[in-house]
Amino acid sequence: MSKPHTALIVALGIAAALLATSAISTPAAAADRSITLFGSRAGGWGLTNTSLSTPGPPLTVYVGDNVTLNLTSLDGFSHRWFIDYNGNNVSGGSEPTSPNFGTALLWNFTVSNVTGTYHYRSDRTAGPGDDLTTMWGNITISASPPSNPLLPGGGNTVLIVAGVLIIVAVIAFAAFFWRRMGKRETPPPPPPS
Repeated sequence: MSKPHTALIVALGIAAALLATSAISTPAAAADRSITLFGSRAGGWGLTNTSLSTPGPPLTVYVGDNVTLNLTSLDGFSHRWFIDYNGNNVSGGSEPTSPNFGTALLWNFTVSNVTGTYHYRSDRTAGPGDDLTTMWGNITISASPPSNPLLPGGGNTVLIVAGVLIIVAVIAFAAFFWRRMGKRETPPPPPPS
């Protein structure tokens, strides 16, 4: 194989390796998230004491997040907030479940690696009625947030564009080098003897 061909293959290999490396993303670090919810058996859940609804407001968290819930009971009944992973309307197993609260409670949990959309709810039935029919909402657990939500595809966009520019530069250099090698003057033939 000639030197120009070897140089071109090596240059393209390096460019491909750089692009492949830039496409690998590291997951975003877990974040501290604070969520305030007000609850009432008659009204459901809300982000304020005047915005109660059934279903409650949609929540989004990410695997590994440290979530602090500020829970407030507006009806004086005892409630217990939990994520219903298995959809059986009862807290249990590995489902994050707050202690009972009849007024206000500040409670922390770390989001498990159980991605998907689930119901958060209260499962208390003390007093008239029960929480199951009105005190629920949707919570989405995602693997990781985009590194920079302002960029399409998160933070990898800049890396991918940089990788493509490197490949274009390497190909342009290889084409220039190739042309230059092709334009070498061939020595004149020896004079006839």
